Amino acid sequence: MSIGRKIVVMGSMPKCDAELVGAAAERYGLELSATLRLVGGVLAESGEYPAGVISYLPCSQEKISHFFALQHIDFVDDVPFYQCVGGAVPPYIYELPICGVFVSPLSETAAASLVLSIVRGSAALSKRRALEMQISNSRNQKDRLAAIGMELCYENDLPALLEHILSVNREAVCADAGCVYVRDRMVDNRLCDTLRFMLCQSDSFKGGSASSQVLKVGTDTLAGCAVYTGQFIEVDDVEKIRPDAPFRDDRSFVCSPGYPCRSVLTMPLINIEDEVVGVLQLINRKLEKGITLASADQVKAHAYPFSTDDIGVIRFLSRYAALSIDRISLYNVAEAD
Repeated sequence: MSIGRKIVVMGSMPKCDAELVGAAAERYGLELSATLRLVGGVLAESGEYPAGVISYLPCSQEKISHFFALQHIDFVDDVPFYQCVGGAVPPYIYELPICGVFVSPLSETAAASLVLSIVRGSAALSKRRALEMQISNSRNQKDRLAAIGMELCYENDLPALLEHILSVNREAVCADAGCVYVRDRMVDNRLCDTLRFMLCQSDSFKGGSASSQVLKVGTDTLAGCAVYTGQFIEVDDVEKIRPDAPFRDDRSFVCSPGYPCRSVLTMPLINIEDEVVGVLQLINRKLEKGITLASADQVKAHAYPFSTDDIGVIRFLSRYAALSIDRISLYNVAEAD
């Protein structure tokens, strides 16, 4: 449930208090209202929770307890509630979900302090809910990634596996394009120092193919360097690669003539023996799916660097991909024997 911009007044608020609190609330974009109805803690007119409640109800344990008993549990936990007291604070106030008390008539300072407390309470609640959502999304993403990893482990056809690897990794980080290289093997299944281009995918073109079908393991290309070092390489803008970088002239990842590349993430696929069995390259991260990057202007407007979270996701999935490629390779060797 969202938090609105209304401060609800319960009971009869003196005009002098209303003027001071209303003026302070206006500074923060809040609105004071004595006419709104609460149904289970929710504003009947908008379906939102109020930003706060200022109560002039008779300060009796029975009346205030009854008020809270009618509200939703989230209202009790999340909405700041302030109660007017006649003088000394009754002991039972400390047992109720009340954020604070005040004495009427309010001074200008007291009114400002009351509104500021409501504003800070709402801000703290928004931050808490954002964190809870982030934690929930993180848990859901981990569960989803684990499920994807298990799917990869059950695929026994190499071309189908590579298609699946590339599609799920592109989807996970909203990459417009990508390609996969697999490391060549000898007849005894030992790894060679060459990488073989296997396939590419893109939302912006069909049927692309890399300019170099075979790459040597080394520092001259992004893919070769990822194998040589065993480390991922993230390039924010290929036109701004450092002049002293050995792969500064590499464009082997351009899978279609005229396709403009900007951001590139090159991830080595490392098996349980710490051998690089392939390379995954993801190109032009987008913020939204469905956008086509068919021109340099579109790439400039919609292609972004890969984030730290993106890299973490791809590193996680790359382990499953490497294990699956290794498993199929070993199976093929056993079948040949």
